[in-house]
Amino acid sequence: MPNYLLRDRDKIFGGVFQRRVKSLGIEEVMSAHRSPWQNGYLERLNGSIRRECTDHIIVWNESHLKKVLRGYFDYYNNDRTHLGIEEE
Repeated sequence: MPNYLLRDRDKIFGGVFQRRVKSLGIEEVMSAHRSPWQNGYLERLNGSIRRECTDHIIVWNESHLKKVLRGYFDYYNNDRTHLGIEEE
């Protein structure tokens, strides 16, 4: 379980979400107001997941989404070409 959740100030994260996170013992850390550049790595990852994976499928339920994302993360971390990494 993570200790922190870094998130922006989007209205989608309402009271129910905030109470659930708090009940799990996770501390929310919010980025500054109108500063998407503070989450650059996360924005890049979310965009990659959306463009390369979830925009091309219909998700039936939570277990289906988890299966699809596990497959994508396996591909992303192990099979995809990493052009910026020099292998020895």
